[in-house]
Amino acid sequence: MNQILIGVILMMGLGGWFLYNQNTTLKAENQAFELRDQEQKLTIEAQQESFETQTSALNSLTARNAEIEGEMSRYLDIFRRHNLNKLALAKPGLIETRVNSGTKDVFDSIENDSKELDNFNNTTGPD
Repeated sequence: MNQILIGVILMMGLGGWFLYNQNTTLKAENQAFELRDQEQKLTIEAQQESFETQTSALNSLTARNAEIEGEMSRYLDIFRRHNLNKLALAKPGLIETRVNSGTKDVFDSIENDSKELDNFNNTTGPD
């Protein structure tokens, strides 16, 4: 009877030791999973913020593109309605100043757009 009792106590002790070690291992793994989950949540939040920034930038570029296309069609319409060669031969001073002014405006616009893009790239940084 004593031997059976000692055997049962020994088996319960070994079982308790095994379960304690298993519990310690599972606690360590649970902490690692919680840390991983926190990192993933932070990464998802950062990606969502980046997506929102890119979306707003894309929307503003799309709106600007629509404006530019409207200007382009307006200017092309002007060229279609007028014979600039004939007008330039008849009134060279009038055409020269307008063409030079328009060219300057176009180059200034390109320069401003380039500065905006450069500033945008500098504020967002490389991904």
